[in-house]
Amino acid sequence: MDRTMPKEIELKLTLPANCIKYLHHLPLLDALSISKPTKQKLHTIYYDTPDLALKKQHCALRLRRIGKHWIQTIKTEGSVASGLHERDEWEVAVTTNQLDFTRLSDPKLIKLLSHSNLSKQLQQIFITEFTRYTRILQMSDGSQIEFCLDHGKISVDHTKKPFTEVELELKSGKPVQLFQLALALEQALPFPVRLENISKAERGYVLYTGQNIPPVKALPVVLKADMDLVTVFILIARNCLDQLTRNEHGVLAGNDIEYLHQMRVALRRLRSAFDVFSPVIVNKAPIVHELKWLTRQLNPARNWDVFVTEQISQVHHIFAEHAGITALIKTCEILRKEHNKTARNSIRSKRYTELILELNLWLDEMLEHSIRSHSLKNTTKMALSEFAGSLLTNHHQKILGVGKEIEKLDATSLHALRISIKKQRYAMEFFQTLYSPEKVKKYIRSLSELQDILGAINDSANTQKLLEEIPSSKTKALMSREAIGIIVGWNRLHLEQKKEELKRTLLPFYDTPLLWEVY
Repeated sequence: MDRTMPKEIELKLTLPANCIKYLHHLPLLDALSISKPTKQKLHTIYYDTPDLALKKQHCALRLRRIGKHWIQTIKTEGSVASGLHERDEWEVAVTTNQLDFTRLSDPKLIKLLSHSNLSKQLQQIFITEFTRYTRILQMSDGSQIEFCLDHGKISVDHTKKPFTEVELELKSGKPVQLFQLALALEQALPFPVRLENISKAERGYVLYTGQNIPPVKALPVVLKADMDLVTVFILIARNCLDQLTRNEHGVLAGNDIEYLHQMRVALRRLRSAFDVFSPVIVNKAPIVHELKWLTRQLNPARNWDVFVTEQISQVHHIFAEHAGITALIKTCEILRKEHNKTARNSIRSKRYTELILELNLWLDEMLEHSIRSHSLKNTTKMALSEFAGSLLTNHHQKILGVGKEIEKLDATSLHALRISIKKQRYAMEFFQTLYSPEKVKKYIRSLSELQDILGAINDSANTQKLLEEIPSSKTKALMSREAIGIIVGWNRLHLEQKKEELKRTLLPFYDTPLLWEVY
């Protein structure tokens, strides 16, 4: 009979390769250890079909050699957020290095592995080889955590990728203790650590296919009308946190500007959630302060991404032969890379890791104490439909009020209108499962159109600021000054066109029915 674990709950941390000796003598680990450290050499073979049928089913199949013994493991889809991995796992000892499905008992697995003779198509996809140092730790509340330090490589044919990471697996007790331990480790170590949201299996598949995990966009939050507001806020905040952290890898790899964009979207959604639920949450100031810090670290990189890849590129398309514009693009590309480096360094920093850990701990504490009077306000007893309807109505009316004065709005006021529309869109996305999907889709589409136009206006407003960041030594040449003049002129024309488009798009928005008024 296969051995089934209801849930595997673990937190992964990535560390520098030179930290291994330091960790072996860390006083914190010695103080918490209730077992002697052990050392193992692990050789693991991952299997799939040529068309990666198991991966498509979010299933990982492996054979692992530990000493002279072989263990067959199947892991199915679970959840990952802020480095916390939770999924179903089935393990069974096998006599040789051959897969054996005869002892499976789970009906879903039997069906999956028997479908279209899938089991006959299985082949080796990649291998992991690493040394694992293990000890059992006991936290102050009695929770027990298995601490594993893994150092080795993932191999696909002749291609190898090294890794050094810590896995903290909950053996008994509360998952929040994993974050407590991770924060204690982070603060005890002199070098930065990073929460790891991608498993060894996922990294193996990336190495095998050569295809990066795509940018992660926001997913709907499934809400029920009888949920209390604190629970709703926690669900939404974790949803935003998941989007934020799962785009880290792409930003650090520097492959695609969309990863940074999605991290900023996640940050804006998270900060909007704090605004939306401000009547029901307390003690948020330290977290909000750190979220603003992270926003400041990422904003310049995104502004320069848009400026170089969208705005200047459009001008260059028209004036392709202008030497000054070509030279200016090269200068701007250097500045863009510098700001992106700053963004990546902030994500690698200890401050960022502490922010993510502290936020997870704060959310867990809020959930645990949500019934205590000092953690709740009376507003939390309000029905979710009433809370959402009131908030959406107020925001909608505010947008209409400002929109009627569109002719008088300056750049600052237009920016404020953009922020209001953005917050309304995020709020509608938060509460969308409470309403008719078709009506929600239509309303969000109308907000998105306005947000895109105002975003373009905001980008145009930022153009002059970004041009002023270019060192004067780079703009003294006549051709460079002429290039800047062309960009400024094109930008001014583009800005006026977008303002006219905004007026036309606002008109039908005035008659948009308030879908949340009928619940």
